[in-house]
Amino acid sequence: MGELKKSPYKLARILRICVSLFIFLAISAQFLDVYHKLPSAYYDFNPARTQFIPSLLNMIATGAVLSGASFISIIIITLLFGRAYCSFICPFGTLMDVCAKIAKYPSINRFTKNSKLGKFCKDKFAKRKYSKPRNFLRTTFTILAAILILFGFSALLGIIEPYSLFGKVMIVAGHSLSNESVDLISATLANAGIYSVHPINGDISISLIAFGFSLFILFTISIASALRGRIYCNTLCPAGGFLGALSKFAIFKLRLNKDTCISCGKCANVCKAQCIDSKNKTLDFTRCVLCFDCVDQCPKSSLEIKVEKQSKEKIILENNNSIKRRDFIKTSPALATLMFPRRRRNRNQCSKDFEIIEGATEFGLKGHREDKRLTFPPGAKSGDNFLTKCTGCQICIATCPSHILKPSITEWTLAGFMQPFMDFDAGFCVHACNQCSLICPTGAIQPITKEKKLTEKIGTAVFLKRFCVVHTDETDCAACAEHCPVSAIEMIPHNLEKHLYLPYVHEEVCIGCGACEHICPVTPSKAIVVQGLNIHQQSKVFEQSMRKYIPQETKPATAPKPLDNPFPF
Repeated sequence: MGELKKSPYKLARILRICVSLFIFLAISAQFLDVYHKLPSAYYDFNPARTQFIPSLLNMIATGAVLSGASFISIIIITLLFGRAYCSFICPFGTLMDVCAKIAKYPSINRFTKNSKLGKFCKDKFAKRKYSKPRNFLRTTFTILAAILILFGFSALLGIIEPYSLFGKVMIVAGHSLSNESVDLISATLANAGIYSVHPINGDISISLIAFGFSLFILFTISIASALRGRIYCNTLCPAGGFLGALSKFAIFKLRLNKDTCISCGKCANVCKAQCIDSKNKTLDFTRCVLCFDCVDQCPKSSLEIKVEKQSKEKIILENNNSIKRRDFIKTSPALATLMFPRRRRNRNQCSKDFEIIEGATEFGLKGHREDKRLTFPPGAKSGDNFLTKCTGCQICIATCPSHILKPSITEWTLAGFMQPFMDFDAGFCVHACNQCSLICPTGAIQPITKEKKLTEKIGTAVFLKRFCVVHTDETDCAACAEHCPVSAIEMIPHNLEKHLYLPYVHEEVCIGCGACEHICPVTPSKAIVVQGLNIHQQSKVFEQSMRKYIPQETKPATAPKPLDNPFPF
């Protein structure tokens, strides 16, 4: 009978492993796709949109209930079975399990289990112990996340939200290292006369600070997972905190039968959430992530799912025990400082030598012209939508085939830490590419068709004559006009005797793709830069009637004499 009871839970454990690995690999595939060859079906069924908090942000951004289908579905599943999301769907949870398995592996490998390394891993990593609930931390970070969402500080939310943390780890462990490895292999083989491995085109580098921050997250979560399992899920994770509170009302709950339990401790030794107290024969279901590892270890089948109805008094008592009201009030001033940082923007001002167009963003970029303004990606709709919905999960950075999206440090100020910005020094936004808009799970960059993107105006190019080599060096140059994909730049006479022409920007036609800025040979201050728009607009299509300069046809001084013999040969 014991085996019969355990068999459904064994199947549930196998299902959990299969589903979690599938979602983990599906999302990781985008970071490992160095040549950007994933099929269109991948973007149609974007696996990143299965995530809990990104789905909520997407629903808020678009105002459509279907955009939050994953959010609503996960809530329903939690009300039925508890925190299945944490073990079945969350890729960060799967990453923590992988780190814990790697740390424990030397203690079970037949070649290393009797070595000093194996004994050390067995002593430190192989067994879990029950830990008391940290309800104050869980509640605090859940409330913090709710306020950050409410007031639009999604970048700060991305520092504690599990999917965004997973993306920050994968941009280093997956994307950057994969690209660098392919380039290294390609260069090595090319030196040997083998050209079968193509190098990665574009600037794939990211800032050292962003790289170091992502490595810090990977290192910290690896150590924490090896020592304490899912401690993050029950302390700092806002999704875990909210779903844990919601699981109190679940219909089907995993319970420990006190009548049959012999307090052997085997279930507690493998509990990832450290929520089983075998001595007192209790299981804290609000912390249980439904991994079903404990079921396999119980010799008496004391762990089983039951339908349990709680009285109102018991629910109120549990809620009162979770956090003391006075303790929370004591910490509220400190939380207010963290939760309500003022997003300090660069003032839309510069010296008299430069001019800012109407509607330009307020964010500049160090080391560039004073009037240069950062640009929001096509599909972002507006700066407010992008900055308040982007959690810095980095998946758009991994998706961009031009490698112009980079994780920011202070470009959006510290309140936008790790949110991507468009770096036209690395390249330009390809005219017919819309991949970042298809992959974004939060609605910060909303889907945009390739046809609509052709006239999506995200910025305007601004030309300054005094920087151009045609004016300063009297050298012929028309690189910006030649590379403009929408013919927004027209060359007009500067010195007809020397056949020198200067660019003229048709602002109503320019889409702000950055091709002209990227190709401009002038350094350090480009002769032409893009000023990004805070609210995206629609551009016009260039027509011949818009031309600023129409060259006059020249006629010869004297007409040639007609030949006597029309066929002299």
